[in-house]
Amino acid sequence: MPTRRELGMHEMWCGADTSGEPVWHVLTPDKTSTLCGVEKEEESPRRDTTDRHCFSCMKSFQAVVASR
Repeated sequence: MPTRRELGMHEMWCGADTSGEPVWHVLTPDKTSTLCGVEKEEESPRRDTTDRHCFSCMKSFQAVVASR
């Protein structure tokens, strides 16, 4: 059975936006950075307090899904 990495699956990661507020990003399949180019760091302890999503990540993710 193929792994998530082999399938190229994306995961969500809670990091900061440009103002420092928590926001959900979409990770690249290798889990080292986000689709908007933010380098992955330790997840925010405030991850439960937001339902905001990174617009750039979501737009890029939409393009990835549409291309499959």
